[in-house]
Amino acid sequence: MILYGSPEEIRGALEDEAAKLMSLKGKDPHLDKYIDNKLKVLKECFNKLKNIHSNYIQIIAISSCDIIELGQ
Repeated sequence: MILYGSPEEIRGALEDEAAKLMSLKGKDPHLDKYIDNKLKVLKECFNKLKNIHSNYIQIIAISSCDIIELGQ
């Protein structure tokens, strides 16, 4: 997942993604492992967003969450 925008927009997109993943959970044990890993990365992103003070950021969340502050 690669997103950019305001922290509020990013937070909303992360919440939507988590909701979509949760709706798929419990249907396939192999898929559940993937979902759990992705939810872990999303949680890491939520936690990192708490410390961001920029008005515009980019998030790169694949196996971990990296946040790049693009502007004040």
